[in-house]
Amino acid sequence: MSELATAFTTVSDLLDAGRHDEARRVFADAVAEHATEADLTRWGQLLKVFTSMPYPVARAYLRGVWRSADPEVRAWLDRNVSRTDPCLHRPAEPDTWRPWLYTVPLVAASYPVRRMIATDDTPRTYGVTPSIPTEIAARRARRKPEHIDAIRSKRRPVREPYVVRDYIWNQFLVDAAPAFEASPWDRVYVEQVADQIRLERDRRGQRTREDFDAVAVANRRTGLRVRTDDRPQILYGGNDIDYDTFAISTSPVWVCVYCFAERACADHFQTGPDGARLSDDGLCAQCRDTDRPGIAPLAPGFTLADEVGAYCRFLAQHYPAAARGVLNSLRLRSSSLRVRGLLTAFLDQFDESSTEIAQVIPLQPVALRNGRCLACHMPDEIIDEDDLCDECRTKYAAAVPA
Repeated sequence: MSELATAFTTVSDLLDAGRHDEARRVFADAVAEHATEADLTRWGQLLKVFTSMPYPVARAYLRGVWRSADPEVRAWLDRNVSRTDPCLHRPAEPDTWRPWLYTVPLVAASYPVRRMIATDDTPRTYGVTPSIPTEIAARRARRKPEHIDAIRSKRRPVREPYVVRDYIWNQFLVDAAPAFEASPWDRVYVEQVADQIRLERDRRGQRTREDFDAVAVANRRTGLRVRTDDRPQILYGGNDIDYDTFAISTSPVWVCVYCFAERACADHFQTGPDGARLSDDGLCAQCRDTDRPGIAPLAPGFTLADEVGAYCRFLAQHYPAAARGVLNSLRLRSSSLRVRGLLTAFLDQFDESSTEIAQVIPLQPVALRNGRCLACHMPDEIIDEDDLCDECRTKYAAAVPA
């Protein structure tokens, strides 16, 4: 063993014994007396490697050097390469200030335990989804007149020229070319594209539902609209049923205000001697023939909101205990969203405990549409302006201020 290796062994024993000052002095004397120019050059290269690379990368690099070196260099590397991280690598820092970097005093180096924990004290902003009442309150605030006026004051809409508006109102889709007749080749082409779509899904291993319509996808891809059945269509009155003609229509919503029986459409839409439509008296034909009491006639020029409001107020005045149940049943059966919105608006302000019914003329209907509920996320539901279905609208009525 060389003198330098013996000195390094002595330095290691002194460090293990905690005699750091004596180990530093022995190491300096050994390097000054026994180190050669080759040793100094190799130590400089090792210092450069550990300074420029992280310890795992530097160790992998030196392992590659060791494999391709001669036995003398291998022995030198085995004696001089550190088995642990010498902590010489410092990553390049940008010019920006890093709040998680802290300066540590030199006294901390002599502590028996050093906890190197990266701490970030900068406040973070998390995107939290607002609650349902908060979301509904925000939407109602955005619908207020002052908010709408503030938004409109920032916009500068551009009006369409009269030539464009006249064309859209009078000639749009009227002067278009008639649809072409589908030829047999078009049908064969669409079926071939549909077969390719099914084959592509099978090759990719995709699961295909039973109701997947490959022909409809092929029609969209090719731009052709052809029937899958090449047989001639059955004419009206033939040997099959025309469901568009013979379909059963929905029953009328309005029931008789005296006997509560379902009425025909003829009982609801009546015309006078002059041909003008009369307001609905709320009675069926049998109760009208026997002079049963009904809704008082409205003045000429009445609207649908006036007629629905009179019908609701008559039930609320004469049958206060059953009015809400009857009107709610009619609301759920109504196929018209406007009539349903008017009934919803009346039920929102109807109070069974009050002896007087507010004369609100006309009613302001609740804007209803089909969509996904904001609270229960059920699709294809009838929702209001706050995107709530009937069940969730009742649930969040008390939680959200009007």
